[in-house]
Amino acid sequence: MNSLNRQGKRWLLGLGLLVALVAATSMALERWPTERWLPLASVRFDGELGRLREADLREALEGRLQGGFLGIEVNAIRKAVETLPWVDTATVQRVWPDALRITVSEQQPVARWGGAALMNARAEVFQPRELPGLPLPDLAGPPGSAARVLAQYQKLSGLLQPLPLTATGLTLDERRAWTLMLAEGGRIRLGRTTPEARLRRFVDAWPRLSTAQERSLAVADLRYPNGFALRWQDED
Repeated sequence: MNSLNRQGKRWLLGLGLLVALVAATSMALERWPTERWLPLASVRFDGELGRLREADLREALEGRLQGGFLGIEVNAIRKAVETLPWVDTATVQRVWPDALRITVSEQQPVARWGGAALMNARAEVFQPRELPGLPLPDLAGPPGSAARVLAQYQKLSGLLQPLPLTATGLTLDERRAWTLMLAEGGRIRLGRTTPEARLRRFVDAWPRLSTAQERSLAVADLRYPNGFALRWQDED
């Protein structure tokens, strides 16, 4: 019986010491923040950095790296990086024991939008500080029309391919009328309704225009119900 009592006392003593150790460790951790015992030593950027400057990426992280390796807010860092105009998507990963890896996918513009911004293939508009000198079509339209204008441009420029005319832009004005811009400064006015059908009619008639092979088009007005009107650049 005495032996059992002694074992019980030893067990209780051990449990008490364990509780005291846990409490002491908890107090120490509260007084010694995680950034001191698991500091964040480095941040590495991977992925596409063609037009992205690392200085801009690091500036976006200012004030967001506190808390050490475990305390940093990964989601907040991702959102901060994705606010940069040339960043399409970003992923943020902790790399044990003291590093952060940020993988960036750069925006790939397919068109200029409104003269001051760019558009990607998902019709998402972004505005870098400077527009690159890329051979991109110029698209424009009312707020909220970016996806519609991009889709319509792709259809209309495809329909125009059989002709010696190259589409370089498309505008949807406030009256919802379409105007297709051409490489040599010409324009094709398509009106508000059935722009594809009107352009098909124009493409079908083009080979029968005897002067079309020798002159540069200034304006093709396709808004007539049964025909179209042409003006040539040498008539201006």
